[in-house]
Amino acid sequence: MRNLENELKNKIIDDSKLIKYGFVKQDNCYLFHTKICNNQFEMIVSFSEGQNTAKLIDIANEEEYIPVDIQDSVGEFVGKVREEYENKLQNIIEKCTIPNVFKSSQAKEVIQYVTERYGDDLEFLWEKFDNNAIWRNKANHKWYGALLTITEDKLGINSNKTIEILDLRYQKDKIHEIIDNKEIYPGYHMNKSSWITIKLDNTVSTEKILKLLGNSYELSIGNKCGMAGDELSQKVYDYLTTIPQGKVVTYGQIAQHLGNKGLARVVGSILHKNPDGDKYPCYKVLNGKGELAEAFVFGGKDIQKELLEKEGIKVINAKVDLAIYQWKEK
Repeated sequence: MRNLENELKNKIIDDSKLIKYGFVKQDNCYLFHTKICNNQFEMIVSFSEGQNTAKLIDIANEEEYIPVDIQDSVGEFVGKVREEYENKLQNIIEKCTIPNVFKSSQAKEVIQYVTERYGDDLEFLWEKFDNNAIWRNKANHKWYGALLTITEDKLGINSNKTIEILDLRYQKDKIHEIIDNKEIYPGYHMNKSSWITIKLDNTVSTEKILKLLGNSYELSIGNKCGMAGDELSQKVYDYLTTIPQGKVVTYGQIAQHLGNKGLARVVGSILHKNPDGDKYPCYKVLNGKGELAEAFVFGGKDIQKELLEKEGIKVINAKVDLAIYQWKEK
């Protein structure tokens, strides 16, 4: 039996993800069984408080197959079994845990905020620097934040103390106004003309940090319409109120209305954060083929279908005939 302590270093097990993956809760333990290697072996993974283990059972004799956990055990067969076992185990850990790299209370608050507000997970891009990670905007893959672990001297401070920092985008024409090298520093390892750095040690209030993070997210939209993120979002929502009864539009159509057809994905991201489904009828927006959205924000495509049909719009096989129902603006 293998103790999974090393595999779970700097990770937190997420109970909801365990259930989604297929684990079954028994008392205070989560168990997962699966067969591998053409059903010759049964893999059993167990997560419980203080004890997380995995083992492989040889189905032929119903005994634990120990060689898979002994590195000195070699041979073509044990090598293939070990490879499949390791791959499945790593997949479980990847899908059922969340990173626990950043330890400061402010870093944890910021991570939780981003998860709840934008639905984005940290991405650890650098194998040699596993205590550094970034967030990127799903609509266009642009970074809007980076959490890094450095020593204070990297910011020009006379200290070798290890700290956690947050890099954020900021307006180029105003960046000189906010940098004071006490609370706000030039972007570390970023373009200093458009990024700032904040220490996550409570020097700056969490409330202020979250406002600056929101500003960075808006800037990451990177539209070419001369509008900030909030303004752009409101333009999209306002447009929805102009769509006539019984008509639909496409993401690309809204992007074109905004002046940049390349913003179609951004439009989709904005609609997914619709603050008021009754006021802003985002169910009227389809893709370029007239297809409904699998992840329609207010209940999925079945609800979207129901709302469209209430307006007399026919939906066949989760698709609307744009030739009939698309709104042609004058």
